[in-house]
Order: sequence, then C-alpha cells, then structure tokens
Amino acid sequence: MRVQKLLLIIITGALTAILLFSGAITYFMSSEESGPITAIFFLGVTGAFSVYFHMKTKELYPFADFDEPLEELSKKYWALHISFGLVLLILGITMTFLWFKRSSDLSILGISIFLLLLGLWSLIDTYILNKFIVSYKERRERQEEINDIGDNSAV
Repeated sequence: MRVQKLLLIIITGALTAILLFSGAITYFMSSEESGPITAIFFLGVTGAFSVYFHMKTKELYPFADFDEPLEELSKKYWALHISFGLVLLILGITMTFLWFKRSSDLSILGISIFLLLLGLWSLIDTYILNKFIVSYKERRERQEEINDIGDNSAV
C-alpha cells in the first residue's frame, strides 16, 4: 500500500504541475475567453490539494495498529481531494465517449483512459483510507473503554 501511495503522489504531482503550468501559460498567452483556462487552473489547484492530502496521509500506510492517536486532516482537504478524483473520472469518461463518437486518434483514448483510471484509483484509495480511519477510531474507543473499566476495577 505504501508503494501505491507513493505512486499516487508522483503521478498526481506530475499531472498537477502540467495543469498549473499549462494553465498559466495559456492564461498569459491567450487573449480569448478564459473559461477553459479557468477550468484547467481549477483542476490544477484541486490537484495541488490532492497532492497535499496524499503527503499528509502517506504516514498512515501501511495500515497497522497505532499506539498514538491519528492526526486529523481537515474535511476541506478530503472534499478537495474527492473533487479532484471525481473531476478526473468524469473527464476520462467524457473523453472516452467523445473518442467513440469520432474514433480519430488513439492518443486521445490513451489520455482519457489514464484520467479515468487515475480518478478511480484516487477515489478508491480515499474510500479505503476512510474505512481504515473509522475502524481505527472504533477500535481505539473500545480500547479506551476497556482501559477505563480496568482502572475503575482496581480502585
């Protein structure tokens, strides 16, 4: 799982850098409508938060029993990370359907499948991480209750 997390950090970081760089270049070079440029930049920003999310949660891998409490990550980072995964997933699906309509270039299909898989991978990773954290909190709470019972019976 640790290798998976490191791969997600590297791939998401590279994609984020490409999106932010291309968004900035397009913004400064273009004199047209800024709708697509804003979308590319927004995707780059959510990608940056996704990289931050992966960096903060990589210490939880491999999943194991911890003696100390988990560091809570703000809900806004969870939301931005999930939005990045959803946008990649939707973008990948849309591009795949457009490719099937046109059937023009295989490189577009490759990019769309890559985005689709990256979005899906990111969302599955988030789901597994959330299940682990919920399970960890439940186990920790039960352990604290057992310790409290043990401390009260000794008195």
